[in-house]
Amino acid sequence: MPNKFQRHEIGKEVFFSSITDTRFKFNMISVSFLVPLSEETASEYALLSRIIDKACQEYPTFAKLSNKLSSLYNARLNSGVLPFGDSQVVGINIEYIDNKYALENEKVEEEAIKILLSCLLDPLLENGVFPEKTVSLERRILIDDIESEINDKQAYANHRSDQIMFKGEPSAVRALGSVEQAKRVTSLTAYNAYKRLLKHSRVEIVCSGCSDFSAAEKTVLKAFAQLERDDFFKCSTQKSPLKPKPQRVFEEMRVNQSKFVMGFKTEYENYPALYVMSAVYGGTSTSKLFMNVRERLSLCYYCWSGVDRYKGALLVNSGVDKENLEKAENEIIAQLEAVKRGDFTDEDMEQAKMYRKNGLKAYNDSLKSIAAWYLICIYNDEIKSPEDAINESDRVTREEIIEAANSLKLDTVYALIPPQSEETKEEKKEALD
Repeated sequence: MPNKFQRHEIGKEVFFSSITDTRFKFNMISVSFLVPLSEETASEYALLSRIIDKACQEYPTFAKLSNKLSSLYNARLNSGVLPFGDSQVVGINIEYIDNKYALENEKVEEEAIKILLSCLLDPLLENGVFPEKTVSLERRILIDDIESEINDKQAYANHRSDQIMFKGEPSAVRALGSVEQAKRVTSLTAYNAYKRLLKHSRVEIVCSGCSDFSAAEKTVLKAFAQLERDDFFKCSTQKSPLKPKPQRVFEEMRVNQSKFVMGFKTEYENYPALYVMSAVYGGTSTSKLFMNVRERLSLCYYCWSGVDRYKGALLVNSGVDKENLEKAENEIIAQLEAVKRGDFTDEDMEQAKMYRKNGLKAYNDSLKSIAAWYLICIYNDEIKSPEDAINESDRVTREEIIEAANSLKLDTVYALIPPQSEETKEEKKEALD
């Protein structure tokens, strides 16, 4: 288990955190830049994240950089973007074997940190901006990735429901941005985004593994001390206000089964109770939604619920035949009403808490997930270990579950449905005539 977490500020809005866990023989250092999530800049930062792990001045080609990583016992370098509520996180990380396990006493950690900082602070440039060839290639891949979302109908439905549920809010924006914005990113605009990132964003450096990271901290402190940093972005997430009445949007697309999303909003802030309530309602194979909507009534192929803590929301996802949409919606509501009345057993509660416990314990299974857990905690300004969260869940009472359920209000109903057949359209036309 992680046995030591430390965090402190080492520069202007630059924070260094370490989690020491002696179970691992590897270490990971991640550098995350927090910026406001915006339609205007999301694609610029997404593209930037795909450039910075490909080359640097010292290793000016992907092949040379890859060879260097391979020589360090196959160290791994990755970068990308993630949405955190109304914020976007641009991150780069490197995973490497600890020095004590190197065969020839190599200073693997020192070399790994050097590569990470070189890619981040000394990128490969061409005429003062990122190389046009690299930008052009990564722009095409980014556009392909955005467009390919349509092939994953569940992901598409989730994004569309977010757009409707959080309309006018940053959370409605994709972390990858839009095709239109991606097409506008150039070598210059990507480089300008890079300069904004270094100068104005809050930086969270999170280290996890068996090292004490004291040497890493000194190296990182020296590197970031050389940067000019001021006028920092304000990154926070606001709860989404409830619509005056639920908004219903049905869209047609060639799908075998309808993708159905119901979004609820809440002002309730007892998050352990919300998570356990969601597990009772739709988070496990013994939940109300699974046992009734799917098993007893056979109204859907799958049906589950999940909490969006950032925005104060709970979403129910299901795959439903088009003709069963109304019945499924009514039963999903009915099962929530049952939880509101306290119509669940002590065994249901224990199953839900066990499900929550297993999910939280899984954060300790890898360096990446440990770092992700603490970055989320830092963003939410609530530092605690997965074990602390488990204890909180164990203390949730029946009354708190009922309170959490009663706080939920329906906000959005979205369905991605198969198009009407030409025969059905003709029948309807004849009926109207």
